[in-house]
Formats: sequence, structure tokens, C-alpha cells
Amino acid sequence: MFGRYRRHFLDDSYAVSCDATLVDVDDGWWLLSDTVFYPGGGGQPADTGTITLDGASHPVHDVRSDRGVVWHRMGLIAGLDSEVHCRIDWDRRYALMRHHTLLHVVNTIALRAHGGLVTGALIGEGVSRVDFHFAEFNRSMLPEFESAVNDVVERNLSVSSGTITEAEFLARPDLIRTRNVIPPIEEGKVRIVEIGTLDAQACGGTHVHSTAEIGRARIDGFENKGKENKRLYWVLAS
Repeated sequence: MFGRYRRHFLDDSYAVSCDATLVDVDDGWWLLSDTVFYPGGGGQPADTGTITLDGASHPVHDVRSDRGVVWHRMGLIAGLDSEVHCRIDWDRRYALMRHHTLLHVVNTIALRAHGGLVTGALIGEGVSRVDFHFAEFNRSMLPEFESAVNDVVERNLSVSSGTITEAEFLARPDLIRTRNVIPPIEEGKVRIVEIGTLDAQACGGTHVHSTAEIGRARIDGFENKGKENKRLYWVLAS
């Protein structure tokens, strides 16, 4: 989708593995021609997994993105042009995909029903949290909020991604859900994730194909983090 080095997760969140060539090495960090490793961002942690070289599999200790280029911390010496095989920890990735897609539904309901904008998020495998700036929101509203989220999840809406131009993005402030962070613009384009006709928002993360894959969601905690900042914890049915 973008750039010289292919990031399979942008086009196919379900890609578990890929073959690649070692393009560059920098103090134990590897740059590959292709990768399935999501480098983290938007509250979603970086992927974990292995890279196989000469028949031996080695753990990937960290993944980061530098201006759209994904680097993998291996701590190994290898020759340029070496052929390798990448494989992510799929069970972990899929759990994060379910939670990330859930938070898209959550922030859509928060914005429409309460005018809430995201001030922070941390996506987890079992529990995720998201902070909102709400002018007015209290604990008594939680049951209705949770019900509205599950109503959307149960509609089995399709989830897809694509890109729009920078000009199109700047003309649509509704695509931004964070209060203080502007999504990256890469090569004059912005990646957009859509949930049926319900919602569209700028996002570079990985998501499931349908809201039905999310499963039933439950609010697991609620905290006041300031006069107009509220934190909600969410869990999913297994």
C-alpha cells in the first residue's frame, strides 16, 4: 500500500507469515523487504513472533516504525540479502485485533451519544482501556453505553480499510477520534478503517473482518481521571 518495503498487515490483517529478504542492519535491528509484524501504534502493541534464518527460528525482541519503515530488533548478525521467514504470534495478534475493532465501535458510540473524544488508549489481549474527554458522563450511563456497543457488534457489520488523499482527509474532521493526536500522513495518503456504513476513521492498526468476530463486550471498570476525563476498561467474551 505504501512505500518500498511491503507491510502485509496494512492490506491483510490475517497474514500470519511471509518470506522476506534482509535489506539492512542497524545495531541489531533488521530491515526486511517484507514483514507481517505490526510495529505498534494507536494504543495497539507491537507484534511478537519469530524470524527464521538458515533453518533456525529466533524471537523478535521488539518492532518499531521509523517514518513508515518497520525495523525488527533481533540482536543477531546476518548478511545482507539473507532469505528469512517471518511468523507472528497469531493468537495474540487476533486478540488485539478483536479489541482494537471493539474500541472503534466504542469511540463511535462515545462521540455520537456523548460528544466524547479519545485522550488515550491501551489495547490488550484480555482487557483494554480507553480514556475520553466527556463534557458530561457518569457511572449511571454505563449500562446504556455498553448496550449500545453490543447492539453494533451483533449487527455483523463488515470492517474494511483503504486510503484517501491528504486533501480529502483534511476536509473531513469527522475521521479523527483523538483529541490531541493527528494520524500520520504518508506519501500524501491516510489509511481509513470503515465499519459498514456506521463509521469511518483514520487508523493504521489491524482489525477483524466483521464486528461479529469481536464477541460480546463488557465494561469491566470505570474511573474518573479528571473533571472531564473518564477511563473505561473493556473485556470480551472468549
